[in-house]
Amino acid sequence: MIEIEHDHADFLVLRASGSLTRGDYQAAVPELENGLHLRAGLPARLLVVLEDFRGWEIGGLWQELKFDLQRAGDFGRIAVVGEGGLEEWGTKLAKPFFRAEMRYFDRARRAAAEAWLAERPPRGDSGNG
Repeated sequence: MIEIEHDHADFLVLRASGSLTRGDYQAAVPELENGLHLRAGLPARLLVVLEDFRGWEIGGLWQELKFDLQRAGDFGRIAVVGEGGLEEWGTKLAKPFFRAEMRYFDRARRAAAEAWLAERPPRGDSGNG
C-alpha cells in the first residue's frame, strides 16, 4: 500500500508498506503528481517511509520504474526511512535514477531525515550526493 501525505510545509511524505502492486501505483501516482504540481515547478522534497516493506510485485516494480524515469528531475532531496540494510542498499541502487540527493536513514533517525529535508542546500548545489 502507498499513502501520500501533504501536511508538511517543506516536503511530501510517501508511506509504503507490504508488497507494492500496479494498483497501488495507479492510486498513488495522481496524488503524488498533484503534490509536485502544487510546488509550482520547484524541486520537491520527499520523505519515503518504508514500514513492513516487502518489495514489489512485477506490475508494481514496472510502475515504479516508469514513474522514476518520468519524474527524475522533479525532486530536490529524497530521504528514505527504513528498517534495515536491504532498504539502505536499495536506496543506493536507486540514486542513479534521480537527479536528487538521496539519503537513507534508519527508522530510529526519522527526525534527522526530516531535519535534513528541511535544510536549504547552498546556492548552486546540484544536490547529487
